[in-house]
Amino acid sequence: MAEYHALRFMVLFGCLSGAGCATVPYQFGKVSHAANDGPRAVVFAYGKPNAPLDKLAWVVGLPSRILPLHGGINNHSLSQETADKLESYLQDNGLEDVYVRVNQYDPVGEWQRLRDNDRVAAPWRYSVGMLGLVGYTILPGRVFGGDLYNPFTDSLYINSDVSAVVLGEAAYAKDVRRRKLPGTYATINEFPVLALWRHVHAVNDLLGYARETNDWELERETYRVVYPQMGIHAAGGGHTIATFFTSIPIYGIPLVACGGACVGHALGQSSIAQRKAELEQEESEIELVDHAELAQE
Repeated sequence: MAEYHALRFMVLFGCLSGAGCATVPYQFGKVSHAANDGPRAVVFAYGKPNAPLDKLAWVVGLPSRILPLHGGINNHSLSQETADKLESYLQDNGLEDVYVRVNQYDPVGEWQRLRDNDRVAAPWRYSVGMLGLVGYTILPGRVFGGDLYNPFTDSLYINSDVSAVVLGEAAYAKDVRRRKLPGTYATINEFPVLALWRHVHAVNDLLGYARETNDWELERETYRVVYPQMGIHAAGGGHTIATFFTSIPIYGIPLVACGGACVGHALGQSSIAQRKAELEQEESEIELVDHAELAQE
């Protein structure tokens, strides 16, 4: 068992290390509009305020904020700044038709979108997609939280106010759209362990986008928040290696998740320090070039 735990954390380390490879040069998604038309507006659907329900949801989401150490996770709100970043990402990558649900519970609307989404083959929609919607109906994100792109309904569920988290799920939408068999790809990514690779793809795309748009805050937030989240998923919660291959006592799962979060935080902080050094070096080189040009004049 000890050897297995060591192997699991080696896999976790490898996944997080692989997620540090930004997509360079960045590949934007296929734009769906003519250059002179400009991008279309993204549709944001907001849940109506409900004080008792929203208070309950905030309390339920408290555990998800502890290990990543960020109060914006599952806070069931979306600031204008985060919404603007999300809209820009979707527009830049030709994803304006992704339907964004912010702290909203609408099972009827989702069942209709499942029926109408012809991007995914019907056999996948009416099997895996239906099972997913049963979970959505029984355990609504409006209460239990979570940020997720549903490829079977082409909807993006947002319950957090963290740019890196919500853009990471939007990056999964871009990933699915690129696949020749999106339903098959999405189904594979429903399995534990295998789902980690789609997170790696999403993080690399997100880092590439942040560098392409010179958004250091988005890049830093990815290292700071998303890395620990991936550590938690890999080691103890969400899409987990632990619960799929071994029987870990219930009391042991939080400890394993905590270990995954610690690995994620350590690698995230290391990546932040490395990128800061690289940016400082780039600034120094630019200053030297500027001084040299001034001297020649």
